[in-house]
Amino acid sequence: MYAELYELPARLLDLPADKLHAFLGGPTLIHLQGRREAPLFVSVLMHGNEDVGWEAVRHMLKKYLPGGGDQELPRSLSLFIGNTSAAEVNMRRLAGQPDYNRVWPGSELPPTAEHAMMESIVDTMAHKGVFASVDVHNNTGINPHYACVNVVRTESLHLAAMFSRTVVYFTRPKGVQSMAMTELCPAVTLECGKVGQLHGVEHASEYLHACLHLA
Repeated sequence: MYAELYELPARLLDLPADKLHAFLGGPTLIHLQGRREAPLFVSVLMHGNEDVGWEAVRHMLKKYLPGGGDQELPRSLSLFIGNTSAAEVNMRRLAGQPDYNRVWPGSELPPTAEHAMMESIVDTMAHKGVFASVDVHNNTGINPHYACVNVVRTESLHLAAMFSRTVVYFTRPKGVQSMAMTELCPAVTLECGKVGQLHGVEHASEYLHACLHLA
């Protein structure tokens, strides 16, 4: 249901979101080794028409050795690239697909192959001793950038406040990435403004860079 890789494929960071499906073939989990073992988990393209997460990762990783830069990753990184087939046609999801951010463990939707995929990814990250989790999204309105949490815990609130003074707490809908991952580690969802805004990409990229340096 998804590919699992242990290095960045050559030229991957050269591709915009709509070219990923032809290159990767589908959802892909990529593990990159860093100085600190416990990985930061980052998910992008849970919605195919929200490319800020992928653009931020492209921008950020080019500073580091796996992306052709000159710096070692300060912490291991596990990157999940989600709905590539929807990204190919710039849609949130394809007809017949569930919403990729409603099928994580805890979902109330009828089981699908995508539910099993997300459960497997959570199990993998639990086994790796995940350090923190960040799910990166655009939103449709003209909103300030904000972070969302699903529990009121110091660690998750700290992670959220690193991104924005505006923090939203929610418990519904069920089945979202951050709610599943918060059972394992501090977890946030980032809302980075409208698609195509450079500020959203730069803000998310700087944030992920900061998260990699957290001790």
